[in-house]
Amino acid sequence: MRVTDPVTRAGALLSVGVRGAVPGDPRLEADLDVCAAAGVGSVVLFDVDVPRYRALVESGADPAEARWKAHRNVRSPGQVRTLCGYLRARLGQRLVILVDQEGGEVARLRAERGFLDSLPAPADFARLRSADRREAARRQARELADLGLDGNLAPVVDVQRRADGPLAAKGRLFGGDTDLVIACARDVVVAHRAEGLSSCLKHFPGLGSADLDTHRARPILDGDYDAEIELAPYRALFSDGVPPEMVMAAHAVWLAVDPERPASASPRVLRDVLRNQLGFEGVIATDSLDMAGAGEGGSVPAAVAALEAGADLLMDAVNLSGPAEGIAHPARALAEALADAVESGRVEGGWDAVDRSAVRVQGLRRS
Repeated sequence: MRVTDPVTRAGALLSVGVRGAVPGDPRLEADLDVCAAAGVGSVVLFDVDVPRYRALVESGADPAEARWKAHRNVRSPGQVRTLCGYLRARLGQRLVILVDQEGGEVARLRAERGFLDSLPAPADFARLRSADRREAARRQARELADLGLDGNLAPVVDVQRRADGPLAAKGRLFGGDTDLVIACARDVVVAHRAEGLSSCLKHFPGLGSADLDTHRARPILDGDYDAEIELAPYRALFSDGVPPEMVMAAHAVWLAVDPERPASASPRVLRDVLRNQLGFEGVIATDSLDMAGAGEGGSVPAAVAALEAGADLLMDAVNLSGPAEGIAHPARALAEALADAVESGRVEGGWDAVDRSAVRVQGLRRS
């Protein structure tokens, strides 16, 4: 049955973070109340509550100890399974549950909490023999499926163009050899697909030449950006028989295509290049809208701009600046703003476009 309430109809395109790891946690219950009222279609899980982690470190705690104490949604495998079931009980069985499990630094499910040894960081993964890469990817995908997750916001297919870039410095890139990046990404995508999981190529149109971290600023992709190189993984993987289910748009300005807006809010990038030129038909997701690169006005205007540009899944991790204790989760405000944008005629295709995006998002559910 089609949802007729404008707010919950728009809310189906939201993927948000929530606080709390177990049923009954007051923070979790409060966040889920708001998410239910907003019709949220997806939740993304995190191991660390960033504001709490920063507060602990600033008070003198050891970073490793602070990371352990500042848990958010992840404590143990059994707890994550229970949480996934509870999230669907509260928000509906059609809920899509995602996680960032790139391996290395960006791994929400870590061995110290009882999960499998984390997938090697992408830079190390790329050094493995092809057979070992495939086995590591299979083990990772099997665990995600067993936990009740629907998809993984990986692999990163940015092609390294500078050794001092923020992603390269953290080991998040497979490297600068385009063929190797494609091969590594294909291993990850195929392994996830075999377990019925969705995967996500990021960060479109490529941050391999970026000199700034989009968490803190908005990089400009200009003279050092080479579209032939940076878009090669997308072209190759889209041409596979079954392409990846998602592409994540970066909060970076592709100067040659749209000098005014980040890719995540640019119809020239999302519609003209990603959809029309490259032929991608899956889910276009934004990187988290609470990142500085998304804009100074906060996640609400950034979400509206992304919807107007043609994004399907509007992601707000709600994990960089809050919500602070006592302040409501932003899901309802986000959904209301999206609905207002559609009702006012600012979204090309109107509610039909929103409904098509919602169908794409539902396709991310684990098969």
